[in-house]
Amino acid sequence: MPHALPQAPRGLLQTRPSQTNHPVAAAYPQPTPGPVTPRSTSRSGLDGLIGQVIGGEFEVVRVLGTGSHADVYLCRQISLGNREVALKVLSRLYLTLPEMDVRRASQALQREGQLLGELHAGCFVDVYCAGVLPDQRPFIALEHVEGKMLSEFIDKEVRMAPDVLLDLLQQWADGLAELHGRGWVHRDVTPRNAMVETTSFGTRRLMTYDFGTATAITGRPDRFRMGWDRDRPAGTATYMSPEQASGGVVDGRSDQFALATIAYELLCGVHAVRAEGTSAAAVLQYLRGQGPIPVQPLQELRPDLPAAVCNVIHAALDRLPERRFDDVEAFVHALATAFQDYTPQKPKADGFLGRLFGSKK
Repeated sequence: MPHALPQAPRGLLQTRPSQTNHPVAAAYPQPTPGPVTPRSTSRSGLDGLIGQVIGGEFEVVRVLGTGSHADVYLCRQISLGNREVALKVLSRLYLTLPEMDVRRASQALQREGQLLGELHAGCFVDVYCAGVLPDQRPFIALEHVEGKMLSEFIDKEVRMAPDVLLDLLQQWADGLAELHGRGWVHRDVTPRNAMVETTSFGTRRLMTYDFGTATAITGRPDRFRMGWDRDRPAGTATYMSPEQASGGVVDGRSDQFALATIAYELLCGVHAVRAEGTSAAAVLQYLRGQGPIPVQPLQELRPDLPAAVCNVIHAALDRLPERRFDDVEAFVHALATAFQDYTPQKPKADGFLGRLFGSKK
């Protein structure tokens, strides 16, 4: 179990000389590189932690990424040979919000760390410890992953090879199955929440690291949960199931829907759920309606695929959860079976992309 750092008193942060030549981590969206200086006021105070040491343990190197709820920093863990760690900290924006909002967001981040500490599937990053900054914002220290976002592999021209697709989906399904078995649903399964790392043995390792929207499976509609917002439900609209968009009951089949949208997108390069507008509001409105999902049948975009493959993905994308597969592993197993009779075209790309992707349009 992760060790919780004691609450840090003011003055615990120390400043060390900054270094601008430290390698930039690829696990999160990268800001435009700039000079690294302690207590810079740029980027709305994000750089204020750079060059400081948290708890006498984590030297903050630079910002890795920012989100609506948390900021992520690349750190060096001093006591363990300066190994690289991703430090996820509650966003500074919460310092200006009502106390109830701060408390709710803090509990969510702490719950995320506890949940990651309980999960053992290979696709989940390790959590090392948790603590509190002097300004009372909680943080969790996570395994830093070198690789590329899965979203970077979505291409309209070059298609992912079936064996690669099935390997990555199986790794993700194994993790989601463990999560669901523990009574939780992720609610934000997206290509931006997963990394693909190539190991020293040449194998691919899929890693997922964001559990900020995870919630317990209760059988109670989301719209009755505290903090639910019809205009901004938890998750990413493009990968959201209809029941999640409508504030209905969500369980593992909602995550199955999201995983099927990713499979669809990796196979044809376009979103399964699209609307006339590109805004999240337009997508949510479509999900709450009666329009077909996917918007365009997969076989129209990939006539080379067996009908069985398209049928499996369409089944997992059904508007009604009870008409999808029983669980996420059953979906991936059915997809693997459907691909057995498929002979992909010879790759036309060279190098890394040629090994990762299968056919070119």
